[in-house]
Amino acid sequence: MAQLQIGNCEHCQKEYRYELWHTGFADLTYAYCDACGLLATLNLWDPRWSKLPTNSSGHREIEAILEPFIEPCICGGEFRKGSKPRCPHCKFPLSAEYAASFIEDNAPGTAKGWRWQRSWSGLYCFATEDPAKPGTLRHMRDPYLA
Repeated sequence: MAQLQIGNCEHCQKEYRYELWHTGFADLTYAYCDACGLLATLNLWDPRWSKLPTNSSGHREIEAILEPFIEPCICGGEFRKGSKPRCPHCKFPLSAEYAASFIEDNAPGTAKGWRWQRSWSGLYCFATEDPAKPGTLRHMRDPYLA
């Protein structure tokens, strides 16, 4: 199990645990559900990736052209470009600017000058813990449509 960091929601002020992933190191692209904020990641080494209509190299949020090729979320929502992660407690969309304070406070590289991207569409993606299953991240892996 990964070491999860602690953040808090700007809306309800409740704490939650999260993990930040570098998509270049993980060789993936990602999207968030437009209804619940669940993170979906698509492995760029999956053979289905090469069959999709994109010129993207991945390593960031999906392009809108890929949306029809991704399964719906388990909540019934859709993984869409521009969607945001949501607080696991109050379900409001999280602010990337607000999250920057705790993300940078928790990151060891900040002392050496690293700064987070301050957006939900860049090189890093953000997975929150499932409150119903402590220690488990809210995440769908490779939801390619067949």
